[in-house]
Amino acid sequence: MPPTVPPEPAPEQAVYERPTGPAYDWPSPLRQLHAAFRGHLYRQDAPLALCMLLLVFTPQSGKQFDLAQVTPLMLITSVAQSLPLIWRRRAPLAVYYAVLVACTVQWAAAVSSGSSVSLMVCLYTLARYWSLRQLRVAVVAAVPSIFVLELRVAQQGEELVNLFFLGTAIAASVALGLVARERHAQLEALAERAAHAEFEREQRARLAVLAERARFSRETHDIVGHSLAVIIGLSDGGVRQVEANPERGRQVFELIGETSRHALADLRRTLGALRERPSDEGVEGVGTETLTPQPGVADIAELVERTRSAGPRVSYRTGGEPSALPHSLQLAIYRIVQESLTNSLKHAGPDTNVQVAVEADEESLRVSVSDTGSKTQRSAPIAAGFRQGLTGVRERAALAGGSAEAGPNSVGGWTVTAHFPLSPPEEP
Repeated sequence: MPPTVPPEPAPEQAVYERPTGPAYDWPSPLRQLHAAFRGHLYRQDAPLALCMLLLVFTPQSGKQFDLAQVTPLMLITSVAQSLPLIWRRRAPLAVYYAVLVACTVQWAAAVSSGSSVSLMVCLYTLARYWSLRQLRVAVVAAVPSIFVLELRVAQQGEELVNLFFLGTAIAASVALGLVARERHAQLEALAERAAHAEFEREQRARLAVLAERARFSRETHDIVGHSLAVIIGLSDGGVRQVEANPERGRQVFELIGETSRHALADLRRTLGALRERPSDEGVEGVGTETLTPQPGVADIAELVERTRSAGPRVSYRTGGEPSALPHSLQLAIYRIVQESLTNSLKHAGPDTNVQVAVEADEESLRVSVSDTGSKTQRSAPIAAGFRQGLTGVRERAALAGGSAEAGPNSVGGWTVTAHFPLSPPEEP
């Protein structure tokens, strides 16, 4: 199993950006030292190897140090115990067995130096970075070397004491490595969870933006599309009326102006709903528009009258009490009728008959908009805007809990029908 240590980054990638805050307000030399060693495994382990080598020159068991005690064999084996620590995180298993062999040779010669502590460092590294199976094999492999230490180095009568402290040191090294491994796994899990939460938050924000954009697109399409269709129809007829009947032409252009102002007011109201009103208070010229309610079933009569002024012959009938429906459902009904009339005006032209019906009973609501088409435009292909409008009708019906369908009828025109189930009234 390969070690879990990541490869050493290149020197140019090891620049550490110090976080801000009082906890990181270190003196400049310490910051430079921290940046020089962070991310460089060799730079971190080389001082450790040097410290292990310097332990050769420390006195043993309270005795005064004598340089004459440092024999060539002790020096060679101590270097063999310390130098491999530079690669301890690159090849933990190979370094451990190299240090174990050096310690065994040194103990077999009845010599012991402080650099033998490197064996505990190697055990910690195995427990921290390598597999647990290899760790168990490594601990078992150290048992013969421990017996060599007891037989050749330990003083008479202190074998059990030395064995106890040696076992305690091995257990402590392994335990520290396992704790560090578990801590690192927890930090990685927390980092992954935080990254996943951040990704989900961004996704939710993106979906919310897309939903709001789609809603705004539907509102703008319904408002501007219908008003422009009426204006185009009035303009086409107004040009002819100016020459044939100036008084009627003047009325047509007045209707164009009224329709334009009405569309502009609806568009301002839609855009104003997107603004943050609390933050606009107290700012001159901002937030001074008067907010009006969204249209409902009661406004369909005015909508029909505006459409009728553009040329089509439109009839409107209602059944039941649709004005008592929830306001959100009334807005959906209004927009569906508006989009259907717009499509009839755009694709069937002013020379058509349109029937609008809104019928409600105790269990359901039915909205129907049907036209007779136009002989000059029956063979024309269906435009992309028409398909987009029908898509908007279906979306509005679905958001209100109903369904909508559209298609050609028997008289050569198109019929748009929407059905909405109504919940029974609550008992007092």
